[in-house]
Amino acid sequence: MPTQLTLNLQTNTLESDRTVTFRDSAFEQNKQDPIHRWVPWIAGFSAGFVNDILQHYLLPQQRHHVRILDPFAGVGTTLVEGLRRGYNVVGFEINPFAAFASRVKCSAFKIDPQDLRNTIQEIVEKAKERTAPLDDAFVNGDDPIRCSPEPTSRPPAHFRTRVPFFSPFVERKVLHCLDIIHEISHLSIRELALLALGSILVQVSNYSYEPSLGSRVAAGKANVINADVTGLLAAKLRMMHDDILVYRGDMARWTPFPTAEIIHDNALQLQHTLPAESIDIIITSPPYLNNYHYIRNTRPQLFWLNFVTNPTELRSFEQNNFGKYWQTVRDTDPSRLTFPLSELESIIDQIATRNTDKGSYGGRGWANYVVAYFNDCYRMCMNMQYVLKPNAVAVFVLGNSIIQGIEVPTDRFFGEIGMLCGLHLERIHLLREKRVGNSIINSSIRNGQSKQATLYETAVILRKG
Repeated sequence: MPTQLTLNLQTNTLESDRTVTFRDSAFEQNKQDPIHRWVPWIAGFSAGFVNDILQHYLLPQQRHHVRILDPFAGVGTTLVEGLRRGYNVVGFEINPFAAFASRVKCSAFKIDPQDLRNTIQEIVEKAKERTAPLDDAFVNGDDPIRCSPEPTSRPPAHFRTRVPFFSPFVERKVLHCLDIIHEISHLSIRELALLALGSILVQVSNYSYEPSLGSRVAAGKANVINADVTGLLAAKLRMMHDDILVYRGDMARWTPFPTAEIIHDNALQLQHTLPAESIDIIITSPPYLNNYHYIRNTRPQLFWLNFVTNPTELRSFEQNNFGKYWQTVRDTDPSRLTFPLSELESIIDQIATRNTDKGSYGGRGWANYVVAYFNDCYRMCMNMQYVLKPNAVAVFVLGNSIIQGIEVPTDRFFGEIGMLCGLHLERIHLLREKRVGNSIINSSIRNGQSKQATLYETAVILRKG
């Protein structure tokens, strides 16, 4: 494991710390791990990192009385790893698709493998019967609508993209798969199959993550004219089946089973939902100050799996999201921090003076975004002060940001905000240097300049006294 670097709070410099080592936090590691590989997720962190935190801060013999919280649960990395090691877990997640993924993953070990094998076979047989004419039609150049049975499911009425999301043959196959999944009588297996379908939707579409959702053509790729939707769905389900066998072995060690609670709500509702001093440890990664639009990037899953039916519902999630989005605050009146932090205030003032000729697309709009983000950080820390037990720790994976060409050390400011809320900043670990920040600096909206800056990722560790 690499040597960690810890922030010296007196000198604001990173120094070698050989007393603690944590594995790489990047979600990339999860693509090979059982259960975690089920759903691709651009902004998660690794199961190995979570395990290192659990081993370092918790005593296994007390696991029956321990409750782990992830206020930004995403697709459930912290929750699943906590469960597999016998801890009770609770997660908050505002994105309906991600909350669904977390819930399905946290309960999947209860599915009987034989029932799942039988269902997979039924899905394959039904899907081949209903979609085989489509492949024949594709080869012969026929109309897909006239060459296959009429599916009951329909494309979501209010889902709009600049180019057709699915090619006609692919769309027809997806609709048939939706029909077949809805015919599954076993609720847990039906939800698992929906999650499997959701995980391959973009893969068979005319869009891709680069890393944000955009058309394949814009990324220099050809559209997907036809795809083996049934084969991909079956392969995903078989992989899930194999992982569930491992999962069940993990969970068989615990009697009774640890509990999992997934709350579909804003993380800032912690204080109104959880009892005071009820959490032993928080392990999480909040949205970064980079305006990555989690809601918009899951629009295909949200609409096609019927979690939302119209854009109004999406706007509600955007407006209530932690840190907001630049698009939701750029045109509001200039705002100020709700807490005193002079260095941060100075940086916000600098941002506001950049590219003033662009109006809300320049510094003024981005200054509003930074203010909204850190005001929510303050609210988050106050919530943590309420729900953490005495001497409990909160581990937040955060990265720095570049806004209008100005670096914002988000991690350090978050630690200082925690101290303003009565928490003790125990340490800040440098986990990795991620990439050169062209995607943040070099956009027509954000900056338009040709500078580069290194983006890094840290673990901010706060402790309640």
